[in-house]
Amino acid sequence: MSITASSAEQLKDLGVTSTDDLGKLVPGFTFLQGNYGLPVYFIRGIGFSDTTLGVSPAVTVYVDQTPLPFSPMSRGATLDLERVEVLKGPQGTLFGQNSTGGAINYIAAKPTDHLVAGFDLSGGRFDAVDVEGFISGPITETLKVRVAVRREYRGDWQKDYVNGNMIGKKKFLNGRAIIDWEPSQAVKLSFSATGWRDKSDVQQEQFQLFRGQNPSDPNPRPLPFPISTYPKAPDNAHAASWDPGFDFSKNDSFYQFAMRGDVDLSDRIQLTNIASYARFETHIPLDLDGTIYPAARNSTDGTIKSFSEELRLAGSFGSGLRWMIGGELPEG
Repeated sequence: MSITASSAEQLKDLGVTSTDDLGKLVPGFTFLQGNYGLPVYFIRGIGFSDTTLGVSPAVTVYVDQTPLPFSPMSRGATLDLERVEVLKGPQGTLFGQNSTGGAINYIAAKPTDHLVAGFDLSGGRFDAVDVEGFISGPITETLKVRVAVRREYRGDWQKDYVNGNMIGKKKFLNGRAIIDWEPSQAVKLSFSATGWRDKSDVQQEQFQLFRGQNPSDPNPRPLPFPISTYPKAPDNAHAASWDPGFDFSKNDSFYQFAMRGDVDLSDRIQLTNIASYARFETHIPLDLDGTIYPAARNSTDGTIKSFSEELRLAGSFGSGLRWMIGGELPEG
């Protein structure tokens, strides 16, 4: 089995702030943004390029073995990590989810036995500022807590080469809280709450070419706008064009509550239960024609609710044989 494992320090050094960036680290991993602004992931060329909001991906993302069953939910999964493990496919069933392309399992940093806190601050072009901080420590002898928050900001970076307008702000806020409770040596419980909101501007299109209707068409439709004479975008990554006076900022949000329980039934048998509930909402306004005319404006809007429940029993015989049996309720 091909596995790539990387620490949180390696992710930070390479500037990996979302699942979209894993191509900097994982050979064979590619990211595609669909026509309607939704992410699609591939590992070694295996993925599912349907950009429908509720489609089940071939590359599944997890945080501490808790599934994020739809790719748009994974935007904030890289917050406050211990490491990431990428298992390349095609595979069978991993962590209770079919992952033919592969699986990405983020391991979140856990609450500590002593009080500790820290933060990271970085800046860049276009007034970009990213700040991430955490605080962790014990509340009682059996209860520990860790809270982490990340804020990403960047100013406008795209310029309309027709009228000089600017767009491209990034506004992303992310948070996670983990509570570990160990009432006895045989019972360990972990509760987590994760949420994020993305109100960044949508990246705009570049107009390259207009191809008219078939001249032999007996009933050609007149063009409502002079798109046939619209100037081609210059060879500049920052140049674009879009409808003026329209708000092209996203309004995406996500939250998830998860619980994991581990109970030692004996020295060699352990019962594990992982349950989660997640809700994702999206609004992505799109200008599909790449001009200042309202010729092809659309939006992606939707809501996803997901519940998962996994129960497994694991143990060992002697020193060389280990076994596991379990099942999972289907996600809604």
